[in-house]
Amino acid sequence: MRRFIKIASAVLLLACPFIALKAQTQSTDESWEQAKKQARTEKKLIFVDLYFTGCMPCAQMDKEVFPDPKIAAVLNADFVTFKSDILKEEIGKKLCMKYGVTGFPTFLFLNSDGKVIDIETGFQTVEQFTALLQNAKEAAKKGIFKKYSPQIQEKEYPEFYAQAYLANKRNVSFETADAYLKAQPSLTAEVPFVIITGLRIGRQYDDFFLKNAKQLQKDYGSASVSNHVFTILQRKRKEFEKTNDLASFKKLLDEEKPIFSAEDWTKYEGILLKDFGAVKASNNPYTLQK
Repeated sequence: MRRFIKIASAVLLLACPFIALKAQTQSTDESWEQAKKQARTEKKLIFVDLYFTGCMPCAQMDKEVFPDPKIAAVLNADFVTFKSDILKEEIGKKLCMKYGVTGFPTFLFLNSDGKVIDIETGFQTVEQFTALLQNAKEAAKKGIFKKYSPQIQEKEYPEFYAQAYLANKRNVSFETADAYLKAQPSLTAEVPFVIITGLRIGRQYDDFFLKNAKQLQKDYGSASVSNHVFTILQRKRKEFEKTNDLASFKKLLDEEKPIFSAEDWTKYEGILLKDFGAVKASNNPYTLQK
């Protein structure tokens, strides 16, 4: 009987890798290095789930998506999985700092050397997550990676930024961040990028970001860039509302539309136009109809 239980348990762990992952006592710097070493040894990619207890979409992923047999099979066959609570574990905080994470859950897809293949945020359906896994495998096979450096080097970051993530001291003044950014040779480099997006730096950098959004998206992935562009468009909306210039605002939206997926744009455009009181005869369920 004991032998049967052991065999059954082993089969269950193979079928559901996230059960094994949850059984870890704590994710640490050491276990992160071990995950990368395991990926190199087994010639697999790395999947990271950054979450926190109490995050509803995080819990929804755990309940509805990760246990799905198709998802579990791909993760078990092609990925080493790593999960970290960003409020309780230092490695989770460091990974958030590294990639300027602002929303949860955030998913990192990396190769065994730590090179970023893709980053995605928010709840994903089984179909959406299956596509993410497949796209990550194909990109890695082609050697297509994002611009992020492969290692976490805390000394690369100014103290105000590191403390915002590692010590939750996020009340950074604009003057402090602005002084640092103005001293940088390129705002499109990794550290200035994560400072602007991670700390949601104010409108003084909005025009720069919109002008370079397509290249930044190519360099650092769609999730961080599209989320920040949406934040900028919300600020821009207020400027156009002062003069009631809906036509110019719509023109700006048309220019930024390619940054977003079709599904996200349907939602975001509706939200932005709704606040302008726009009447739009369409099938967009997020647009206010009058």
